[in-house]
Amino acid sequence: MRICSLLPSATEMVCALGMEDQLVGVSHTCDYPETVGEKPVVSRSLRNIRHLESSEIDAIIQQARTNNNPLYWIDGDLLRELQPDLIITQELCEVCAIGSGSVFETAAKVLDYQPEIITVRPAGLDDIFQNILNVGQAAQVPQRAQDLVDDLRRRMDHVTGGLQDIKLRPRVFCVDWLEPLRNTGQWVPELVELAGGQEGLAEKWGKSREIQWREVLDYQPEYLMVMPCAFEPSRISAETSGWLSSLPDWTTLPAVQQEQVFLFDGRIPSRHGPRVIDVMEGLAEAMYPDRFPGLAPEGMFEKAASLSGLRHPT
Repeated sequence: MRICSLLPSATEMVCALGMEDQLVGVSHTCDYPETVGEKPVVSRSLRNIRHLESSEIDAIIQQARTNNNPLYWIDGDLLRELQPDLIITQELCEVCAIGSGSVFETAAKVLDYQPEIITVRPAGLDDIFQNILNVGQAAQVPQRAQDLVDDLRRRMDHVTGGLQDIKLRPRVFCVDWLEPLRNTGQWVPELVELAGGQEGLAEKWGKSREIQWREVLDYQPEYLMVMPCAFEPSRISAETSGWLSSLPDWTTLPAVQQEQVFLFDGRIPSRHGPRVIDVMEGLAEAMYPDRFPGLAPEGMFEKAASLSGLRHPT
């Protein structure tokens, strides 16, 4: 079996199923586990945006949408050379990874055979679990996939079982993008709910949307989870202590006053793979540290109250 994954979530699925040795190609954003960095890169970004701030990245994306320009391209010659039996792509977000339309078109042009192509488009956890089962079936390891899903559900039940006596759930606001400010969507509000909170500014299984700062002030979140899509912790810390904390009445938010602002590794919550349960465990530990001490994997999040500039904007 020769597998080509064109999005990080699928790459993480394949590796969690013990199929990393059969992974012959990945996307330019696939970075977990670290060993996949040695794999041939089949899809690439047309713009280098890693060094840009969130406002600059948003401007590039909006311009590309206006002009109907692609953000990514597939190396057709490399795809032909790799000769994959299975290609995994997506239809969820044209910003996060190359879309399935381009994948089908390129495969039809450069391959003289028809590989199996799986397209994922999850909204919630059940969809993610089903995608894992579908990938496992296509990769001919259905039992491994079932075992993985069973383990993820067991971890989920451990958290929900430890919260059965919780009557009042705290108000949570999860930040998917900083400038412009956006909430999270799809599975993240569901993760918040399972972890014992309520995300009143987001729709479970719905799409992320731009949020007005007045909405946040009116909502008065008790917990603020900052997780900008695809941002590593150092970038999140820099932009949070700069732009976000300088917004009007920042220090009036209960989350700020009670030092309940958390910075999550933004590369993980946005991925619809096995590590979504890591995120749920991180949310549960952040909100209920006495009940779930040390539950989340190391590096999932850090408390932002100790970082300069967050409580006293400059």
